[in-house]
Amino acid sequence: MKTDSCPIPTPQERSFLAIQQAAEQTMLEKVSRAISDATSEVATNVRDAGLGLEPTSEGYFMFAVQQATFVRLCGGNPDTLRGGNPEVGDHVVRNCRNIIDTYWKSQPAHTTMP
Repeated sequence: MKTDSCPIPTPQERSFLAIQQAAEQTMLEKVSRAISDATSEVATNVRDAGLGLEPTSEGYFMFAVQQATFVRLCGGNPDTLRGGNPEVGDHVVRNCRNIIDTYWKSQPAHTTMP
């Protein structure tokens, strides 16, 4: 009889997953900190330069990370935006659409974009 359930991981697999998840959490914290640091740096430099302009928002830097990551996922060059695989890009976009449809459209909005 075939089941669709996930197999129980071995102790070695559980150890591997714990190591991987810890590294992933650290990486995501570093990215978040880098975005905050970049935002603060621009605000400080704009103020120190005496510019009467609104500093760059965190959203700008989040989109910069998102764009570079998307292009790299697709095998492209994030500096030129060239060379990516459109089929992989379509898969990534569908994954994002599935997140929206599955987790966000069926739930009330919790946060707004910065």
